[in-house]
Amino acid sequence: MKIAYLSKGAMYVCNDGKVSQLPCERADKYADTVNEINKNKAWKHSGRGAEFMGTVEHYEDASKTTNIFGMTPANDGFLYSAVFGGMGAIYRKNADEPKAPEGHIYTGMNRRISNICYKNGKIAAIMDDHLAVFDERGDYDEITDGPSAESYPFWSADDNRILCSTVGYAIGGDSGVSPSSIMAVDTDAGRMDELFAEEENDLIKPKNDSEGNYYFIRQPYRAPKPQKEPIWKSVLLFPVRLIKAIVGFLNAFSVLFGGEPLRKNQQRGDTKTKNKSPRELYFEGRLLEAEKNEKENAESGDKNPSILPRSRVLVKKAPDGSETIIKKGVLDYTFSDEGIVYSNGKEIILIGNDGEEKVIAKASFADNLIILK
Repeated sequence: MKIAYLSKGAMYVCNDGKVSQLPCERADKYADTVNEINKNKAWKHSGRGAEFMGTVEHYEDASKTTNIFGMTPANDGFLYSAVFGGMGAIYRKNADEPKAPEGHIYTGMNRRISNICYKNGKIAAIMDDHLAVFDERGDYDEITDGPSAESYPFWSADDNRILCSTVGYAIGGDSGVSPSSIMAVDTDAGRMDELFAEEENDLIKPKNDSEGNYYFIRQPYRAPKPQKEPIWKSVLLFPVRLIKAIVGFLNAFSVLFGGEPLRKNQQRGDTKTKNKSPRELYFEGRLLEAEKNEKENAESGDKNPSILPRSRVLVKKAPDGSETIIKKGVLDYTFSDEGIVYSNGKEIILIGNDGEEKVIAKASFADNLIILK
């Protein structure tokens, strides 16, 4: 069995239990081009002269601004979606020849393309948080818009609908966000139907099979924390922030005219570490509780204990409405001829058609699992 997946923005393939990272030709070319441009401009914005003139600029390694967000099987290989700087794109890749030239489908400036799913020449994609459908030439139709955000598109196994998760945003300046529900989009009929919704839970990553069963991951809904800082906190922190501002100004003045910082442990050109992306924080948030979750899952008798909480479960809904909890602590999952393949955050595991579990490979935070031919 050959499985491809994403982990922290990079592509990997697991072939009969052996894991290797897949190179990304487009990301490498983008990073090399941008870094070369920055190198050619660096002489204008570095050194004592630039410090004196106040024109110092620091260029971040372009490879740090590239991220792969989605993968989907397609014909003899797979498609992947990525963001390179401010550019969203979809490309075609052959997993059997990872260094072969990659095929181009779409590139758009100031676009963000995340999850994708391919079927019969069409690509369901999440572009700028809304559902769009591409053809293999890169032409597309935007299907959804408004105060909502869609994710995890999946072409229905028994018709031409697109299953996806969606959340709604409050209108009028409120920061409220609804729990994630599951809807089916019929682009031919121009219909959107809500399939499953729960007041206390997020329902994500929907799929179905040809027998009429629906699958999704359920996890407790967490309302977003308000961004507005209480007035009393702003008042109490005002003196501290004022002192920090003064010290920061004096330090910058010293670097500009004295050639060295006031703080001796700070090197010229150092900058504060930027805030990490929500994706990184999400994974790190799970990692911080990984040991605790794994212990609780082991104590509950799980054969392959997950590092994710037991409250995140893979659900199966039968045509008659009955529900089965297939597994707890599931990060992602997909179907194969041999059963259900899922990730528990540290391993890729097969739940065989006989119900037995088998560890396929060690794989840290394997997400966006796909089965390749």
